[in-house]
Amino acid sequence: MVLLENERIVLESLDARHAEALLAYHDRNRAHLEPWEPARDPDFYELAYHRETIRISLANAAIGASERFVAVERATAQIVANVNLWNIRRGVVQAAVLGYSVDALAQGHGYATTCARAVVDHAFGTLGLHRIETSYNPINAASARVLRKIGFTVEGYARDYLFIDGAWRDAILVGLVNPDPTILA
Repeated sequence: MVLLENERIVLESLDARHAEALLAYHDRNRAHLEPWEPARDPDFYELAYHRETIRISLANAAIGASERFVAVERATAQIVANVNLWNIRRGVVQAAVLGYSVDALAQGHGYATTCARAVVDHAFGTLGLHRIETSYNPINAASARVLRKIGFTVEGYARDYLFIDGAWRDAILVGLVNPDPTILA
């Protein structure tokens, strides 16, 4: 499924054909992403790991538990960003958690904002979700800017929230509610 196409990128559902490009993305961004993501097992940087992860992701998408997307830059055919909706919950909650990352060399080009906004629109429109939640490290000013631009509001501060880069890290908790009041009405 393609969520967004413009002159620079195509934002599409992650599938098996992306395995090598996803490995390359993570490999070239090891140092860039390390401060913001969980510690990675050594096999994370192996193609077999990404093939298996994609297989599991597709199974989770088939049951409505999560959806993963990659932004492929037209000029280079490289993945320059990935955006995920995970922990999709139905019932009385109708919510999901948003996660994203951007290639170190693609920072400052609007990819995070453009792609995250497209996934949020998909979550609120196609998926009919009521709420999107996420968090960011208090020192990650770039992520704070992206989320503000999309419309997320700060809802709290969580001490020792995530084990990232070898330690428990605080997080700013943010949320965004679907502006369509008729969802589930």
